[in-house]
Amino acid sequence: MRSIASFEGGRLYRSGKINVLALHGSYRRMGRQYGYLLSRELKSLYKKGVADYFQKSKGISAEEMKKAAMSLYRFYPQRFKDIMLGMAETSGLSLEEQIMVNALELYGPMSGCSGIIAWGEYTHDQPLVAGRNYDWFEKYVEFAQSLTVTAFNPDSGIPTAIITFAGVVYATTGLNAEGIFLELNNGLPSGGSLIYANRVPAVVSLLASLNDFGSLDQMDAFFNTTRTDFAFIINAADPSRGVSYEWAPFEHRLRCADAEGLLVSTNHFTDPSWGIVLQDQAGFETVLRRQNLLSLGHEKKGRIDPEAMKEILDTPMDKGGATWPVDGLYRTTYQTIAVPASLQLWVKVPGFQNWTDVALKELFRERSGETPSI
Repeated sequence: MRSIASFEGGRLYRSGKINVLALHGSYRRMGRQYGYLLSRELKSLYKKGVADYFQKSKGISAEEMKKAAMSLYRFYPQRFKDIMLGMAETSGLSLEEQIMVNALELYGPMSGCSGIIAWGEYTHDQPLVAGRNYDWFEKYVEFAQSLTVTAFNPDSGIPTAIITFAGVVYATTGLNAEGIFLELNNGLPSGGSLIYANRVPAVVSLLASLNDFGSLDQMDAFFNTTRTDFAFIINAADPSRGVSYEWAPFEHRLRCADAEGLLVSTNHFTDPSWGIVLQDQAGFETVLRRQNLLSLGHEKKGRIDPEAMKEILDTPMDKGGATWPVDGLYRTTYQTIAVPASLQLWVKVPGFQNWTDVALKELFRERSGETPSI
């Protein structure tokens, strides 16, 4: 990574073309650092995404978009609202515009993601490796050119990194300094489209969980306590094992590995205790992508490391993988690999940035005043 700029204790790096932020201090201060260091990207994404695409091209009114954005923002915990307030002070966008960028994913239809975690015999007892494809519809491929890895080092709480579009402050993919990784998949094919508007959005609760909890036992308590607003599947891991939470608004199931050392999830619930019979037309090619990932995992048993995980995630559906084609309605927008034991990430934006690495340990280390060896 190369250092690009600094502001009020925060620093912007780039790994290839990917923005990497290391932020420090209070949540308001971290927001100010974020807004200043990514001001150009935030203003560009507001114009390109909110104004030009969704409002002008898709015909969604500004009022509709504000309503959707506020439905997300209004139940944010205050500390995360403080991030948004700080961003608006330095980014060149108003708070309202900042909130609308934050809701970029609410304006389009859901799509299908996938995740795979390997450990134990599948990695030949080498460190656990987690991989995920973040899939969305076609236009988000362009938005992903703003993809940002943000390492929050708050005055209190566990340092936490999230991978999102610029200006999006919640966790759909994240890893904290205690080595807890999680990634979110749409669970609509099994959990249905029931939405609760009077709950804290799950993506926001997940960010809070990474900030607050440092073990899978604590994460399990979080899921036993917290109800989601929408049906999701959350794959989680620590340095030694992976689990999956099939999380419907009315209840959840903790699902363990598909085989000892291998866990795969796409967009449907697979724990047999649900009693669900999945139909082929469930959507998002969820059955095919899951079967393909399981096959690739078994094929590479005993030798899955970050390089092998790249090969798995780079395999398209028509070649036996889970990655969406480059010219379809649904697209693999970005991909992530994580090794929780070493706090190492690899990120790829297909068609924009090939695999590039981010050493989170160095970014989290700044918290103690040490200079990162980057």
